[in-house]
Amino acid sequence: MSVYETDEFRMYAFKIKRCAKTKSHDWTECPYAHRGEKARRRDPRKFNYSGVACPEFRQAGDCRRGQRCEFAHGVFEFWLHPARYRTRACKAGPRCLRKVCFFAHSPEQLRMLEEEGGRGGSCWDLVEGMNGLRVWDGVGGCGGGGGGEGVEEEEEEEWPDFEWVNELVE
Repeated sequence: MSVYETDEFRMYAFKIKRCAKTKSHDWTECPYAHRGEKARRRDPRKFNYSGVACPEFRQAGDCRRGQRCEFAHGVFEFWLHPARYRTRACKAGPRCLRKVCFFAHSPEQLRMLEEEGGRGGSCWDLVEGMNGLRVWDGVGGCGGGGGGEGVEEEEEEEWPDFEWVNELVE
């Protein structure tokens, strides 16, 4: 595995760190950020934003709050955010052909997020035993963990809009 394929690189360097190459090259194939590139993203360690899509950015392709916005701008900020990246299984599994896939292809790649306080577990553990509650994964809640009525039907809607990826790269 190359350094470019590691979780650490994908979450904290991919299209964040500036490209050091001085010669002309295909920036769509380069994992680093380039001047004027729409796919570049903010470092989630330096900018306080969540893994929830910014409604203004999705609608207009821009956001008046800019880098101060608390939401993810673009498909790469959304899916490569540490709260989302590889927290779900790829439906193609080991047969996936994407150059950069936001999902896990094996149980070993699946990232389990720890709750605040380091207790571990999942968000489903939190609601366990609360009869009558309907758990819904609107935009970035528990998603994909199983246990909530109606979650399976909505999971398909949470897949990335790959047309948006094409627009960012163009």
